[in-house]
This record gives sequence, structure tokens and C-alpha cells, in this order.
Amino acid sequence: MIIHASMRTDIPAFYSEWFTNRIREGYVRVRNPYDPLQVTEYSLDPEVVDLIVFCSKIQSLC
Repeated sequence: MIIHASMRTDIPAFYSEWFTNRIREGYVRVRNPYDPLQVTEYSLDPEVVDLIVFCSKIQSLC
């Protein structure tokens, strides 16, 4: 499975500690933005996940 992370927020820039904890726990729960009562749990077990893709917005300070 490929996990495409950071579509709604910049995890590497703002939530890296949270994501590290999720890796340690072995799962992540994702709330549906259109139906807040729908929550899906995804395994982060290396036996299941082949790749995690992060999207990050790099802002220039110049």
C-alpha cells in the first residue's frame, strides 16, 4: 500500500512528532472532512505499507 500523506496539511513541517508517534503505534486514524462521524483507521505496519509520500510546501525566506 502507498500512503499519500500531507494532502490537507504539511505533516513534515508542523506535525512530524505526531507522525513519528503514529509510526510507533502502527496505525493512523483519518476523519472524513465531509462526514466528521466517519473515521477510517489505516495500518502503518511495514508489512502492509510500501511507501509513504509527503507533500511539503517550502517557503522561501528571501
